[in-house]
Amino acid sequence: MAEEHYDKETIDSKLMIDHDYDGIKELDNPPPAWLMLIFYGTIIWSVFYVFYYHVFYDDSKLPDDLRIYGAQVEEYNDEMAEAAANMPVSTFDENNVSVLNDEKSLATGMEIYQKSCDACHGAASIGPDLTDDYWIHGASATELFNVVKNGATGTGVMPNFKSQLSNEQIQEVVSYILVKMKGAETANNKGPEGEKHE
Repeated sequence: MAEEHYDKETIDSKLMIDHDYDGIKELDNPPPAWLMLIFYGTIIWSVFYVFYYHVFYDDSKLPDDLRIYGAQVEEYNDEMAEAAANMPVSTFDENNVSVLNDEKSLATGMEIYQKSCDACHGAASIGPDLTDDYWIHGASATELFNVVKNGATGTGVMPNFKSQLSNEQIQEVVSYILVKMKGAETANNKGPEGEKHE
């Protein structure tokens, strides 16, 4: 069987567009059919999209500044409500917090303490020393949890961390303070403050 021979110049000449620019000619090389199918499909889909979202959709119940977005605002609000409903709920708060003793929780608590607490309760000595037996707002896990979560009223210094830390994270940092901080070396030089709790 004789080997078929393709003349590339002949094939190219059949595809050549009948114009040139400065001696440069262009081949008529169409995109593949599958790509054109996707392209025309998006055009057809966009027609239905415009009619559904911008012609027939009733946006009268939306605020004036959101009407341009139509049904997408409702879909977003529905999805956010569903996500909020599926969020895990903390099983404890300041009323039933307990001290954790496992190393993983204490290590996480130390990390949170170093990032969020040590700036004031360390060398800067803005807040009270947390390594001694003297406490201003109580020394129980519940009392300390409440101070970290809601801040210390009347001091104007101790902020609340309820918007920055979850209940679980507050429990971890409270556990670290109560388990690891007592008797530890500190650069805080304020000295004892409050009542003694052993």
